[in-house]
Amino acid sequence: MNEAKRSKVLETNKEKLVEIEWNSEVNDYVKNLKASSILLNEIKNEEFFENSKEYIDKLNREIDNYIKIAENPVYQIAIIGAIKAGKSTLINSLIGYELASVNVTPETATLTKFKYSKIDCIKVKFYSKKEWHRIWKEAKKKKAEVFLEEYRKLKADSVKDNLLDKEEIYKKFNSIEEMKEEIAKWTSSKEKEHYFVKELEIGLKNLNLPPQICLVDTPGLNDVIDYRSQITRDYIDEANSVIVCVNAKTLRNEELLTIAKVFSKAKYKKDKIYILGTQIDIMNSVEDWEKQQKEWVKYLKSGEYFESKERAEKHLIGISSFAFQLANSINSKLEKKDLRRIVRKAQKYNIISVEDEEKIEDEIDDDNFKGIDELKDKIKEFSNIDKIKSIINNELLSEYNKYLLEDYKGKYELLKEEISWFSRNGGSFIKERKENLNKSQNELEELIKEQENKINELEENYQSIKQDLKKIIANFKIDFSLLKDNFKELEKEIRTIEID
Repeated sequence: MNEAKRSKVLETNKEKLVEIEWNSEVNDYVKNLKASSILLNEIKNEEFFENSKEYIDKLNREIDNYIKIAENPVYQIAIIGAIKAGKSTLINSLIGYELASVNVTPETATLTKFKYSKIDCIKVKFYSKKEWHRIWKEAKKKKAEVFLEEYRKLKADSVKDNLLDKEEIYKKFNSIEEMKEEIAKWTSSKEKEHYFVKELEIGLKNLNLPPQICLVDTPGLNDVIDYRSQITRDYIDEANSVIVCVNAKTLRNEELLTIAKVFSKAKYKKDKIYILGTQIDIMNSVEDWEKQQKEWVKYLKSGEYFESKERAEKHLIGISSFAFQLANSINSKLEKKDLRRIVRKAQKYNIISVEDEEKIEDEIDDDNFKGIDELKDKIKEFSNIDKIKSIINNELLSEYNKYLLEDYKGKYELLKEEISWFSRNGGSFIKERKENLNKSQNELEELIKEQENKINELEENYQSIKQDLKKIIANFKIDFSLLKDNFKELEKEIRTIEID
């Protein structure tokens, strides 16, 4: 397509175009393909392309699929951890909203996805009757008393038949508060509906992460109902990378078992696994976490885990989502009492030293505190949440984008060649159809002439034969008249003869 025609098509069909925000090169590919698709649809119904509709439809399906995937490429990060391991608080810090419930229990086990969307929305998917039958059977077999007791207490049976095998629910929202209420309805342990929700997808237009990222909050790997743990095990295979949340203060069998299960399912992507020691703010000091980290590395450097001490040290990170949220609450409009409260909390949780606390308190009292941004940065740095975001952007996602871009470029070249082939052969096809049509028209005119000549010839023969017949009939009438007179004379003669 020449540039002038392309520009005209794009200008005329602005509302149909798609903007690809994550990569300008892919955005150009998409614009070219969309312009080609619009032109293909314009010529599809022309007479000369009647026999090419199927091929044009095939091209358009391929273009639509390319654009759909390019618009929403997904790098899936599975977040895994035991109950109360700080998993939900981490997710809230990463996405920028308090949407992941921090009051989860072993009985609430919904796989929840957080991803970019043009509008704030949710999709709710439900278990099938067959899947629920398996869950219920396992709950009884394993004697999951808390699960069964809470189920009966909430009278969940009253909504079961309405939700199992139910089609996906889609809702969009004008505010995050509305969205929170709807999410609670489907995931809260206080709501009977949560038992039957298999998956929840949350779309955010202002996601605090790149648009390609999809964070997946998974059910626990050690769920008493193995079917729900299997969902997580399967998702580890599907995910591009895995973040495992474990309590920084403890190194128990439960944490090691969770980590071991992750590595057994993701042994071919060990460089994409990160272990986060959560809630480092509850430890006595930063030094305590450093000691704990060394103990963890002793296990994680072995062959069944990271395979080297260097990788284990790099991929084991202590974080504090609490500190990150505390830092975000700091701004220049805070009153003195609120600022003091934050400073005291920061010292209480060993984020700043006692000396720092006293210095800042004195400056606040003297109305001379200018280090508010410095304090905020210090607390944020302690949290390590920005470090996790940097890892996602600069290590995980950048490599993914590199390979993704190569993939999109390859697919674009194939589509471009198909469209070019059709453009070249389509022109020849039109010429051939026109030539054949002109030839057929000429042949038809010759045939009509030939038939007209034959009809004229037959008409002339008919008139000649008609004249000959008239003459024969006229002669026959004369001969018959003479014969009739002769018969009359003969009759007279006979009558005169006497019979003896």
